Amino acid sequence: MLALLVAACQPADQQPGSDPVGLGPDPHSFSNHDQVAVSHLALDLEVDFGRQTLHGNVTLELDRKGDVNHNRLVLDSRDLEIHDINQVGADGTLTPLSWRLAGADPEQAYLGSALVIALKSATDRVRIDYTTSPEAFGLQWLDAAQTTTGRPFLFSQSQPIFARTWVPLQDSPAVRYTFEASIGVPAKLMAVMGAAGNPESIRADGRYNFTMPQPIPSYLMAIAVGELAFKSTGPRSGVYAEPALLDAAVDEFSQLEAMIDAGEALYGNYRWDRYDLLILPPSFPFGGMENPRLSFITPTVIAGDKSLTALIAHELAHSWSGNLVTNAAWRDLWLNEGFTTYFESRITEVLYGERRRLMEATLDYQGLVAELEELDDAEQILARDLAGQDPEQAFNGLPYDKGRLFLDWLEARFGRERFDAFLNRYFDDFAFNSITTEDFLAYLQRNLLESNAGVVSMDQVRAWIFEPGLPEFAVIPESDAFERVNDWRQRWLAGEVELEALPAGKWTVSEWRRFLLGLGDQLDLDDMTALDQAFGLTASGNVEILYLWLVRSIETRYTPGIERLERFLLEVGRNKFVRPLYQELANREWGLKWAREVYQRARPGYHPLTRQAAERALGLN
Repeated sequence: MLALLVAACQPADQQPGSDPVGLGPDPHSFSNHDQVAVSHLALDLEVDFGRQTLHGNVTLELDRKGDVNHNRLVLDSRDLEIHDINQVGADGTLTPLSWRLAGADPEQAYLGSALVIALKSATDRVRIDYTTSPEAFGLQWLDAAQTTTGRPFLFSQSQPIFARTWVPLQDSPAVRYTFEASIGVPAKLMAVMGAAGNPESIRADGRYNFTMPQPIPSYLMAIAVGELAFKSTGPRSGVYAEPALLDAAVDEFSQLEAMIDAGEALYGNYRWDRYDLLILPPSFPFGGMENPRLSFITPTVIAGDKSLTALIAHELAHSWSGNLVTNAAWRDLWLNEGFTTYFESRITEVLYGERRRLMEATLDYQGLVAELEELDDAEQILARDLAGQDPEQAFNGLPYDKGRLFLDWLEARFGRERFDAFLNRYFDDFAFNSITTEDFLAYLQRNLLESNAGVVSMDQVRAWIFEPGLPEFAVIPESDAFERVNDWRQRWLAGEVELEALPAGKWTVSEWRRFLLGLGDQLDLDDMTALDQAFGLTASGNVEILYLWLVRSIETRYTPGIERLERFLLEVGRNKFVRPLYQELANREWGLKWAREVYQRARPGYHPLTRQAAERALGLN
C-alpha cells in the first residue's frame, strides 16, 4: 500500500497546474514556516558531471513552533525528482511518510512546485532522497572546453529563489538554518561551499565535508566544484581559483585583510570566522555573490591595477548588511542592498580616500537618475510590492542606489558619529535575523528619531521608502573631478585640444567612465580610430572601461571594437555587461541579426539567468 501511495506522488503523475497549494507567509514561497520551520539541514550529495545532476539526500530538522499538531511540512521545489521521503528516528531508523508534489502554476513557473509532506506527531527530522534536473536554474555546469584547466566546473547561484532547484527546502529569506554537508566529487576536483571546512588542496578520495554554524537563509546556500587551488591573503582570508588565475587574483585582492579590518572598525566584529573569495569562470552572471565565508566573484574584476576592487568591498559589506541582518522578503531587498552599497562606500573611503568615494557615488547617482526615467512609479518604490511577480524583478539599481542615498541623507541629517553608533546597534540587535521594512522603521523611530527629536520626521522617511522618485530634500553627491573631465572632453570635441593633451594617464577608472559616458552618440569613425590609437581602448583590460568602449563601438559600427565585442560576448557571461550590449545591438537593424547569430554560439556558456536576460533583449522569448 505504501509503495502505491509513493508512486502516486511522483511528479510525472501530476497534471500541470493541478492541485495547487497556496503560498505561505512569503509571496515567493509555498513554505508554511510560520507553523513548521527548518532549523538545520544536512546534505549528502554526489556530483555527476556526466548527467549534470546532484543526487543523494537532505535531512531537515524541524521546529514545530511549539505545536506538534501541525501535521504537514510544505517545502519549495523546482524540477526536482523526488525518490523517497522518510521520518528519521532518534536511532536513525527511517519510517516512510506520505507526500505529494502539488501542481505548478504555469503563470508563475518560477515558483516551482510545493512539496507537501504529512507529519506525524513525533516527526522532528525528515529525510528526502532526490536528484536535480540537468536544467536546474540554480546550477551552472561547464564542460572541459569552458574552463582554463580542461576539467569540468559546477557552480550554484541560489539568489533569489533558485536554491529550490538543487535542494528541497523552505526557500524564503525569512527562514534561517544551520547546515552541514558531505559532498562527493570526481577525482582531481575540489568542492567548496559557503561554509566552514573549505579545503586548501584537492583530496584524493573526492569527499569533502562542511558545516555552517551560523544560521543563514536559503539564498546564501552555495556550492562550487572544479580544479581549484588556494592561496592565503591573510590570517582569515584567501582566494580560490583555477590555477592559471590564482596568482593574478591574489595580487589583485591583496588588500582583502585590510578590507575586513576596515569593516570591523566601522560596524563591529566580523562574525563569520573567515572571508575567502572564489574566482569563478567568466560565465558567472554577476559581479559577485555574497555567500557567507566564501564570496563568488567574477574574473572580470581582475584588472591588474586593483581599480575594480570596490566590488569586493560590496560583497564583504554584505557580511553585515544582508548576511547578518537579512531582508525577510524580496520586497525588502533595499535593506540588503541599500545598506551594503552605503557600507561599501565607507570601506572605499577608508582604503582609497574621499575623492574616490565621491566619484563612484556621483556615477552611481547619475546611473540612478537615468534608470528612474525608464521605470514606472511602482518600480521606483524602495519597499516595492512584488506579489505575483518574479522576485528577479527587484534586482535593478533602485534598492542599491536609492537605498544608499536614503542612508547618505540620514548620515547628513544626524551626523556621521551618531549615525554610525545607530548602525552598530542595529547590526548587534538584529544579528542573524531576518527583518521587514516595517521592523526597520519601528527600530529607526525608537533608536534614532525619538532620541533626536526634530531632526528627521517619519513622514520624510516614509517618502523615501514608499514614494516614487527621489525626495526633493535628498543629498546629491558631487565630484569636482568630473567637472574637469567634462571640460577636457568638450574641448577635445570642439577641436580646441588634441588627445595627447588630455591628462588621461592620471585618470581613475571612474574618470574614464565619466569621459566615455559623455561621448555617447557624438563620435564618428575617425574619432574612434584616434581614441583607440591614443589610449588602446579596444585592448583595455579594465572591463568597466572596455564595456563603455564597446557601446561606443556599436554606435559607430567601429570594426576593431565590433571584433572585440564578438570575443567579449563569447567569453563573458556577466549580466551587467552582456544584457545591455545585446540591447544596444538589438536597437539597430544591422546589429540584431548579428547579435542573434553571436548569441547562439555563446549560449551554451551562459548561465540560465544570462540566457533569460539576453533572449529578452534580442526578442527571442
